[in-house]
Order: sequence, then structure tokens, then C-alpha cells
Amino acid sequence: AMSISRYFSTQSDNMPRRKTPTVDAEENPRPQSSEANMVASTVSEGMDPALREVIREVTANLTKVIEEKLGPVSLLLQTHGKYLEDHETRIKEIETRLSAIEDDLVPSIDKLESLGKRVKDLTERADDLENRGRRKNIRIVGLPEKAEGNDPTHFFETWLPELLHIKTKTGRLKIDRAHRTPNQVPSSEPRPRPVLVRLHNFQDKQRIMNAAFQLGRNNRPLKHGSATVMIFQDFSAAVVRKRKSFDYVKKLLRAIGADYRHIYPALLKITYNGSTKVYKDASEVKD
Repeated sequence: AMSISRYFSTQSDNMPRRKTPTVDAEENPRPQSSEANMVASTVSEGMDPALREVIREVTANLTKVIEEKLGPVSLLLQTHGKYLEDHETRIKEIETRLSAIEDDLVPSIDKLESLGKRVKDLTERADDLENRGRRKNIRIVGLPEKAEGNDPTHFFETWLPELLHIKTKTGRLKIDRAHRTPNQVPSSEPRPRPVLVRLHNFQDKQRIMNAAFQLGRNNRPLKHGSATVMIFQDFSAAVVRKRKSFDYVKKLLRAIGADYRHIYPALLKITYNGSTKVYKDASEVKD
């Protein structure tokens, strides 16, 4: 048996030498593709049949090997391609649904915003009405328990003018009612409960608040025996929280000697170095 390398070597020695035609570069500088195909066909026709068979077998074997190796890869690529197409379809469906949901939500969001504003307005109106109902009330803090005796209304009618040096025709202020809040004494609370007093006339309530303010401004604390007493206006819980947010600012204002006063419902009026300003929020007050 003759090996392929020996066969090619023998054929190469026995084949006649072909003369390579000389082509003038100027006459045919760029051969056309059809001419190249004709040359290849001529070479193939002149090739030995056994050589052509070897080349055919080698080509077939290479093709088979490539197909065996690339077949699974091609199948995998086709599978992933199908997955990608499915995902693309599902993503488009999701985008379509999300767009529809967003379109449906826009009116709902606008309605919620409108309702939120409406609730805020109604809450502020209700709070204002509550505070108007409290406009004749004062809250007394620090008065010892049972100091008012069994008739708190009668006690405060005479005690308040005496405490605040308020002149009246009869020596007393007209009070509708007075009571402790809460009604029952907490067992765990050592401090006395605040007293809620409702004046009959709003003008008398204003006289009480002005007198208490002036005494406090002159560093003359209100006393009942050895206990220090403070008098405040009676406000709703929302206004009390808002005013309480100024506590730290008021502490700083006292340290620098600035004058301040609350304005209804929860504004803070500050006078310092001849300048007066009104603030709605504690964060607005600059150093």
C-alpha cells in the first residue's frame, strides 16, 4: 500500500512541468473574476483523479467533524434564541400593561391629591373652630391639689383678681366653671393636675392673660403659698404641639435678652435690637 505523502511525492515527480505564462502588467493589470474561475476550472480538470478523490474525502471528513462539533452549539443558540424571543414578547406585554396601569392611576393620583388638600383644609377649619370654642378658657398649672376647696368656681372668682392685681367692681370675676383635668387624680403623678377655667366674658380672659404676661416680664412669679403657678391660654392639641416646637428657640431668646410673644394660633413674634419679626416655624429663626 502506498501512503498519501508518498503518493503525492511520486505524482509530483512524474507530472510534467507547466510553463507559467508571462502576463504583461500593462496589457492586463487587473484580471476579472470570470477569468480566475476559468483558470481554476482548468487546473481542476488537469488534476489527477486519485488526488481529487483524496481532496473530496478530506473535505467530507472535515465537514462531518465541524458539523459534529458545531451541531450542539447551533442547537443551543437556537434554544437561547427562542428563549430571548419569548422574553422579549413577555417584556413587551408587561410594558403594555404597565402603561395601561399608569394611565389608570393618573386620575386616581390627582383625586388623592385633591382629597388630601380637602382633608387638610377641613382639619384646619375644625381646629380653628375648636380653638374659637376655647377662647374664653385659661389653663392654670402648678396650683396644689385641693387648694380650690369644694367650690372651685367661687375660689377662682376671687383668687384670680387678687393674684394678678386686677381691679373689679365687685372684687370678683364672673366664671362659668372651673375643674381639674383629668377629673381623677393619677396615682403615679406627683405633680398637681392643671385647672381649666372658663370665663364668662372674653374681655376678662384677656385681662388675666395680659396681667400674667406683665408680671412674668417683670420677673414677678405667681405664687400660691410656696408653689409657683403659671397661667396659659387653652388651645387645641395641634396648636399646643406647634407652640411647643418653639421651646428651644425661646430658651435661646431668653439667654440673649430678646423679647418674644406668641401670636394666635402658633406664631412667634420676636423683638431684638429694635427689630421685630414674626415667624411661622422654629426653623425660620436664624442665629
